[in-house]
Amino acid sequence: MYKPRHSRSRLIFDVEQILLFVFLGLFAAVVIFPYLWMVLTSFKPSSEIFTPGMQFLPQHWQPANYLEVVRTGSFPRYVLNSVIVTSLGVALELSAAFVGAYAFAKLRFYGKNLAFYLILGTLMIPPQVLMLPSYLVVSRLGWTDSYLGLIIPRVGAAFGIFLLRQFMLTIPHEIDDAARVDGANIFQRMIHIYLPLCLPSIVTAGVFSTIAFWNDYYWPLVITTSDDMRTLALGIGHFKSLEGMGQWELLMAAATLATIPMVLVFLLARKTLIRNLTAGAVKG
Repeated sequence: MYKPRHSRSRLIFDVEQILLFVFLGLFAAVVIFPYLWMVLTSFKPSSEIFTPGMQFLPQHWQPANYLEVVRTGSFPRYVLNSVIVTSLGVALELSAAFVGAYAFAKLRFYGKNLAFYLILGTLMIPPQVLMLPSYLVVSRLGWTDSYLGLIIPRVGAAFGIFLLRQFMLTIPHEIDDAARVDGANIFQRMIHIYLPLCLPSIVTAGVFSTIAFWNDYYWPLVITTSDDMRTLALGIGHFKSLEGMGQWELLMAAATLATIPMVLVFLLARKTLIRNLTAGAVKG
């Protein structure tokens, strides 16, 4: 019996879609499982953590773990430090990235391309390599164990400059020339023209910067010496050492609380983030 060609093509297409969904489902399960295990472990009593076999769901739910984490040690101080460092760091980093991107995209000056490639080349250098020279500079400035030491060395990130510059290159130069003819100076053009147009890219860069500042562990570990200046990522590790290896339910509760703000940031900015990251895949 003859089967139309379009029916066979549709069958092949359906099989490909099913295989794609199965692969994405397995990949999502692998990614989500550790976070789900963390959340469920945070509700377990200590007697259910190291039981024989794999016990996925808690038999006795214990929400009091979260109250104990908040009341124990300097956890509120860790949260406050992370909020201060993240908010000020992101604001300064986005400001520097916006100004730098405008200079590399719209201004003409000697050595512009060389300076841009040098900045872009810093993305290839592991952050751990720069920790020693950064620490020596911060130490000589007297910024150790301070908010300045936690924020300033990480402000000039190259990723934000690159992302905003690439977006500004898509804006016609005629807009900038027309504003210049109308008498707008460079700051007026940046604020009234390019800032609204670049807002989606600024949000995208802000999400990456927020996650980087919030989750940073090694630089606060190097630069801080007192417990009052520890950030949340560093404080969780210190919390584990204080509470001992037998209270993993408290450690998981602390890690869950630290994850919630970043999940909210992604949920609030997910549409803008996905649209900007996939913009280059659509031609025209």
